[in-house]
Amino acid sequence: MKSVKFRYGSIEMAANLHLPAGFDEKKAYPAIVVAHPAGGVKEQTSGVYAGKLAAEGFVAIAFDASCQGESSGEPRQLEDPYARVGDISAAVDYLTTLPYVDRERIGAMGICAGGAYTVTAALGDRRIKAVGAVSATNYGAILRNGWEGRNDLGGAFAMLEDAVKARTDEANGAATAYYPIVPRTAKEAPNADLAEAVEYYRTPRAQCATSPSIAPVRSLMQLVTFDAFHLVDLFLTQPIQIVAGDEAGTRWISEDLFRRAASKDKHLYIVPGGTHIGMYDKPDLVAEAMSKLGPFFKARL
Repeated sequence: MKSVKFRYGSIEMAANLHLPAGFDEKKAYPAIVVAHPAGGVKEQTSGVYAGKLAAEGFVAIAFDASCQGESSGEPRQLEDPYARVGDISAAVDYLTTLPYVDRERIGAMGICAGGAYTVTAALGDRRIKAVGAVSATNYGAILRNGWEGRNDLGGAFAMLEDAVKARTDEANGAATAYYPIVPRTAKEAPNADLAEAVEYYRTPRAQCATSPSIAPVRSLMQLVTFDAFHLVDLFLTQPIQIVAGDEAGTRWISEDLFRRAASKDKHLYIVPGGTHIGMYDKPDLVAEAMSKLGPFFKARL
């Protein structure tokens, strides 16, 4: 693994490039972009999967989103879904500049919100030849419908009001207002998945100084109205492998994506005993996900 930087407009993106064993820069390798969850960074689950993919013979890049982690950009921790989608194509741009990457064999995958953003990126970025998603989370759908898919538009409108108030306040000199992507404590968590998210992000299990798991309240203005799966029935024609835990509250999102995707080469694997967060890092669950993702990408890249 080596640390690299690349540009996305005015943003300097920070990334870790994971290389196969016996790497030879004179060869041409298939490559995969790996996008992290909302509130995450490259050292966490995206790095776990990038490392596993490198072990399968791929060049894999895990990067910090714009305004997050070690990437530049303001306001810090901004979770702009349109920028997150652009980040993925910027990572593809970077891979095409590497002489040891085969431009015709580039794939992309992501975890949680990163999985859904990867789907959106693939709709227009036809350089992405195959798509993977683990614990896919369509962030906008979660904010509109709740973690487990129950309609709550009243709450969505309230979030939009909070977002525009924050923008107005900040335009008039107030400090950036933030909300927690992950609850502060397990007691505040409304369900088992988010309680495990607290353990993942806020304890030594995966805690990272560059991952505070907060976002500016202003982010909600874009997030609430964003649908990562808009037009997947028309444009998601690339092969796709979707992986979700059978105990994940977000399983419905993976099932929704599988149902709606236009691809004729689409696959959904439900991992027995898998939770939403467990798929991030628990060795047996990651191994189960890779038992599908590894062969999938090898066959299509």
